[in-house]
Amino acid sequence: MRLGGVTNTSLVGSILDWLRAGYPEGVPGPDRVPLLALLRATPLTEDQIKEVVRNITADGSAALADGSIDTDEIEAFIAEVTHHDAGPENVNRVAAKLAAAGWPLSGVENTTPASS
Repeated sequence: MRLGGVTNTSLVGSILDWLRAGYPEGVPGPDRVPLLALLRATPLTEDQIKEVVRNITADGSAALADGSIDTDEIEAFIAEVTHHDAGPENVNRVAAKLAAAGWPLSGVENTTPASS
């Protein structure tokens, strides 16, 4: 996937290069929690939401095996696309897209319509 002319791979590589330059000896313990919190709080782009929905609803998707899609499955597909924790806001946004398209959900708390 491309983000404004930058692929996810090159974006992640650029971020890792930046972190390595700033922390040549590795990220110290006290800095890890805020750094991970920043990564965790990153909202999905609309393109990422669409990619997650496409992956979840694709023919042969494991998420559809039992006839409904649950929170854990949405989180796993988000993590597959973003390579970090899904976060409840992102799960709700994906669930709202799925619900709006009529996909059966199971155990998903909040499925308010996603803003586009």
